[in-house]
Amino acid sequence: MRLHGPDEPVYTIGVAARLLGVSPQTLRVIEREGLLDPYRTEANTRLYSENDLLLLQRIRTLVSEEGVNLAGVKLILEMESRMGKMTIKYREIIQRTQGILRDSGKDEGDS
Repeated sequence: MRLHGPDEPVYTIGVAARLLGVSPQTLRVIEREGLLDPYRTEANTRLYSENDLLLLQRIRTLVSEEGVNLAGVKLILEMESRMGKMTIKYREIIQRTQGILRDSGKDEGDS
C-alpha cells in the first residue's frame, strides 16, 4: 500500500538525513550549494520527497564513492538533466519520423 507519491514532500530533514546516513548539516550544505531545493512549510520546515531522497543518494554517491566535489556534482547533474531532455526530444523526432514514413507508405499503397 502506497501512502504518498514520489514527489510528495513528507520527510523532515532529520528523517531524510537518517535514511541517507548523513547529518542534517550535510543536507543544508547541499541545499546552500543549489543542488536541491526542498519544500518548505509555512513554518519554514524543510520536507523532502522520495525523489529528493533519490537525488540526494546520487549526490552522496558522487561525493563519497567517486570523489567529486559539490561544484563537480552540480555540473554532472546539469549535464545529466540536459542529456535526459535531449533523449526525450530525440525519441519524439524518431516517433514523428516513423509516423510520417508510415503515413507516406499508406499513401503509396492507396494509389
